[in-house]
Amino acid sequence: MNKNIFQKIIKNEIFAYKVAENSDHLAFLDIHPVKIGHTLVIPKKSNRDKIFSLTEKQFISIMSFTRKVAIGIKKTVPCNRIGIFVMGFEIPHVHIHLIPMDQENDGNFSKERIILSKTKFQFLSKKIKKSIEI
Repeated sequence: MNKNIFQKIIKNEIFAYKVAENSDHLAFLDIHPVKIGHTLVIPKKSNRDKIFSLTEKQFISIMSFTRKVAIGIKKTVPCNRIGIFVMGFEIPHVHIHLIPMDQENDGNFSKERIILSKTKFQFLSKKIKKSIEI
């Protein structure tokens, strides 16, 4: 069975700008963000592709982790709020998008994505990581 990109990130086969990690979850910057600070949260041990197919314990655990990551992003990236999106059509692995938002349109996945330099990604990931209390 072929591994998807998230499974490769979990196994450190593909680099990611990680901002938080524990034994069950991983959060990292989206490399094609809709807004600066756009972060993905994934479970490390489940290969399910739909969030509501997680067990209740897994669901509560990922949401608790996601909350901590969102609070850290909000401390770091100027915005009105952090939007949470669960769609999962592009990669068959449960993932949650956390997006800094000032207006509803900031969560529009159809708009052109932001391009950031490696330096900006490194700076942003380190800054967010310092603000997250896991």
